[in-house]
Amino acid sequence: MPLLANPFPHVFNSLNARDAPPVSYLVFYSDIVNGQMWCPDCRDVESTVKQAFDAPDKPKAIIYWVGSIPEWRTPKNKARVDWNVNSVPTILKIENGKETGRLVEQEILDKKRFEEFLK
Repeated sequence: MPLLANPFPHVFNSLNARDAPPVSYLVFYSDIVNGQMWCPDCRDVESTVKQAFDAPDKPKAIIYWVGSIPEWRTPKNKARVDWNVNSVPTILKIENGKETGRLVEQEILDKKRFEEFLK
């Protein structure tokens, strides 16, 4: 399935629905500023994430944009409040509506760990 970069609210809501796909991934990235993500770690993992998710035969992944730097830094940021995300990039593995795994920042670039996470 393609990597969903601009999901509608119902797509996020579907992660916890009874008929949710058995496994989905939620990718937390910084917003794009001046043509690129403001977070250098997000830019570092972007090609790895695309390789893993951006094709019809790949697992479903949804990008969650955490906002601009000032929006991200607020303790009331929705990613922080709703998903307990404190670093970007972060990838959550959602199985049957529940988080079953999480990779943060440079953990995503650990090839063996990332492959294990995707199983």
